[in-house]
Amino acid sequence: MNQPKDPKTRASDESFCSLLVGFNFLFFTGLLAFMLILPLKAVFSGSDAQHGTDAGHEGVADASHDTAAEVHAAAGAVEVIAPAAGKAAYMICSTCHGAEGEGNVALNAPALAGQQDWYLKRQLIKYKDGVRGTHPDDIYGMQMRPMAMTLTDEAKIDEVVAYIAQLPVTAPLPTFDGDAARGAASYALCAACHGPDAEGNVLMNAPALQNLQDWYIVRQLQNYKSGVRGTHPKDIYGMQMRPMAMILADEQAMKDIAAFINSKAAAK
Repeated sequence: MNQPKDPKTRASDESFCSLLVGFNFLFFTGLLAFMLILPLKAVFSGSDAQHGTDAGHEGVADASHDTAAEVHAAAGAVEVIAPAAGKAAYMICSTCHGAEGEGNVALNAPALAGQQDWYLKRQLIKYKDGVRGTHPDDIYGMQMRPMAMTLTDEAKIDEVVAYIAQLPVTAPLPTFDGDAARGAASYALCAACHGPDAEGNVLMNAPALQNLQDWYIVRQLQNYKSGVRGTHPKDIYGMQMRPMAMILADEQAMKDIAAFINSKAAAK
């Protein structure tokens, strides 16, 4: 059976409770006042921030700039650079790819002129990082990788890509006996990403194909099908492409698709 509390003890408990309630009231009142004053402080200091005198504003601006840069890079964008800046760096590329980026079948170097800057940049980075040009069966990729590594940083890559972007584009000449009419039917699946005229689609991470030589198109389809490309764990977009290449029955089907793609370049 519970014993009644002593009056002195009960009075002491009541005083403690009153003190606790008072403390809580003051705490939450102060917190509410702080929450109300903080927005007002931002309003009154806004005029200074607009003139660049508010350090907090500068910090927000820097953070916004960094975020924008990350989105810019994620899209594979290339900085706007004067083409002349990359001319000297392109000299070493021209020994294989040609002075105007027209390509050279004898040196196994594809045309570069007419290709999107974001795709060229991505491939140069892949070569530098070993995502391309390290497979033991990728003989021509191994030749290309040391060239990419001469571009010491991203700025140099942007300079070369900007220079290539202004080179004149010429329609590739056929080297295979592909049938464009048959290739049109097979290309229907490719069009979902690369576009109906093989013009490419950056949103689908699909490069333009129409200015590439037929021999290079066939070789890359063979590389994807055999696993030379599209099997590196960091080659995300290559992994998407490989199953498409594996659908093609044989080399003739690849030649037919290449003929159809080249017909779109010739139709310009």
